[in-house]
Amino acid sequence: MDMQAEIAVSQIKYYKKSGARLYIPQGIIENPTFPFKDGDIVKIEIRNPGVTLSRPVWWEMVNWNQMRPAFNALPGDTQELIRAKGLAPE
Repeated sequence: MDMQAEIAVSQIKYYKKSGARLYIPQGIIENPTFPFKDGDIVKIEIRNPGVTLSRPVWWEMVNWNQMRPAFNALPGDTQELIRAKGLAPE
């Protein structure tokens, strides 16, 4: 079953020291297919030609440069996923 896309126009607000906020209209977040809840951590990826929002995998939230011993202790398949994303320690 194809659901029609919900479309809204919004505004982004930049802040000098903290980044930016993107307002997501109430109608979008009330849509039952909207995948996020209040307080969720969201991964933001820039992809040509747009931006993708998704849930991060736990290992995408770790600074592996500060956690090399933990990285070395991970299973090889997890290390490969981290390397493929460009997040492996230098």
